[in-house]
Amino acid sequence: MHFSVNALVSFFILLGVVGCNEFQEPLPTAPTPPPPLGFSQFRIVGHWEAVSEQGRRIAFDVTSDGHVVNGRLNFHHECNVGRWRATIDGFTAEIVDDAFLTSFDWRRSGDGSILAGHTLSGTYTVSGKFDSDGRMRGALIDAVTDVRKNDQPSGVVCQTIHVPFDGEKDP
Repeated sequence: MHFSVNALVSFFILLGVVGCNEFQEPLPTAPTPPPPLGFSQFRIVGHWEAVSEQGRRIAFDVTSDGHVVNGRLNFHHECNVGRWRATIDGFTAEIVDDAFLTSFDWRRSGDGSILAGHTLSGTYTVSGKFDSDGRMRGALIDAVTDVRKNDQPSGVVCQTIHVPFDGEKDP
């Protein structure tokens, strides 16, 4: 048998490449990422009720995907013409690290109150922190920024409120 030198060199190079793979350590793999943090360390899914320092009711539901929904706020403002009571329905918020925060602008009629015939607008912020499976605390800040009658400024002034509240989960 007669082999060429080039063929033998090619054979040994190929043998070396194939044979070296058997002795190489496997490539390192990336560590498994940690699971995403949940929205709460507590079991907070369900219906919550709170009472504010004004003695007014606040209610909302917590969903299994970490959202506050069906929020309902009852509060009152002291205005230069008397006390204006209001209810805001439908606030929502995302829960992160056992807490939620939401703000938005609102506009509503004063009908059925001392401000009948007026249109009020403002902004509110509501926040809450869950302390356990069944307890939470929070606060509402609300500012009436404009009160109009027949689309004209009315001269009615209402104080901005900061109202803490404590709540419990329905059993």
